[in-house]
Amino acid sequence: MTEPPSVRDVLNLLLEAVTYPCIGNTDWEDAAEMEARALAMAAQAIGSPDDPPEFRIWLDTLRKPNVNNDDRDLVLDAMHGYLSALKRERFM
Repeated sequence: MTEPPSVRDVLNLLLEAVTYPCIGNTDWEDAAEMEARALAMAAQAIGSPDDPPEFRIWLDTLRKPNVNNDDRDLVLDAMHGYLSALKRERFM
C-alpha cells in the first residue's frame, strides 16, 4: 500500500499545473491533466502538524467543483506567494 500524499505535495503539484507553460494547444491539455491528477490526489492528502491552516483551506477551496474564478485566483496567488517564499528560504 502506498503512503497518502501530503497536503503540501498536492498544493505544489497544483501550483505546477497552473503555472505550466502553455505555448501550444496540447500544453493546455497537459496542464489540465496535471491539475486533474493533483485534485484526484487531494482527497487522500494528509496534513502535517507544521502545515499552516491555510493549506487545508486552499486545498478545500480548489477541490470545490464550482469554485468561482475570483476565489480560485485568490487562492492560487496566495499559494504561489507562500510556497515560492518557502522554496527561496531553502536555498538561502
